[in-house]
Order: sequence, then C-alpha cells, then structure tokens
Amino acid sequence: MSDEKQLVADNMVVSLDYQLSLDNEEVIDYSEKDEPLEYLHGYKNIIPGLESQLTGMAIGEEKKVSVAPEHGYGTIDPEGVTEYPRDTFPDSLKLEVGEPISMRDSDGESFQAYVTEIHPETVMLDFNHPLAGETLHFKVRIAGMREPTSEELSHGHVHQAGHNH
Repeated sequence: MSDEKQLVADNMVVSLDYQLSLDNEEVIDYSEKDEPLEYLHGYKNIIPGLESQLTGMAIGEEKKVSVAPEHGYGTIDPEGVTEYPRDTFPDSLKLEVGEPISMRDSDGESFQAYVTEIHPETVMLDFNHPLAGETLHFKVRIAGMREPTSEELSHGHVHQAGHNH
C-alpha cells in the first residue's frame, strides 16, 4: 500500500456514515454509530445523485449533499397510482392505507406498492417509491475504504461478513 491518500473511486468499497433528511429537516434515515453503510462505488448500489458527489472524497472527509428527485428516487409518476378490484387480493391479506404490499409482475419480478385508498370493491395502489418527488439532504462522512474482493467485483456489490449471497 502506497502512502497516497485513498480517494473514493469506482471499484472501491466505501464505508459511509450518513444522515438523511427531507426539506422539512425531519431525519428519516441514518447509519448507526460505528455501523457505516458499506457499498461498492460505481455500481449504482446507492442513489446516483449521492454516489456521484462522493467521488474523490477522502477518509474522514465530511460533506452535505442535496439530491434532486430525478437523481434520487425519481419524480412522482401520476400513472403510478392504479385501481385494482378488491378480489385481486386474498381475504387473508390485511390491507391498510399507507402500508406496503409486495406484488409480482407477469415476469415474476417482485416489487412494492403502497395502499392509498381502500373501497368496498376496489383498492388504490401507488407504485411510486415513498421518497419519489422528495429532495434528499444527506450529511455524509467517509468512514473507511478498502479494495473489493474479486467475488464482490464480479457480483457488483459488497458481501457482508457472515452473509452468503
């Protein structure tokens, strides 16, 4: 290892301390103390508007980053709200407004929708991400960096110790 200062770059595993808040300054997500988020830089494992702002940062460096919706979880798609017949869902499924439900498309891909309205004959589902349309405000600190394993590089994401993928 040379004495060169390591900087965040593609193909590096980055440990990130972060705090996420919205325009109303409510903190909605953060990394636990001494448990940074670890991700493989350059593989779109985190939202693109944040990842691009971390490039070139050094260990210990801190930054505030605001990410517009189009570089975060997207803008709100009005077409993303759809009405389904109530009998689409099994009676055993407890539907609650604001709660996510998992669904599968015709290809078997799983995705989440959020219940927005429940009527006797129909249910309204919103397929937009709950943070779509929100500007995201991050406070970040680069907690550490390391070279990825060859397996992590080939898979395009970090493997946590003790977790098998």
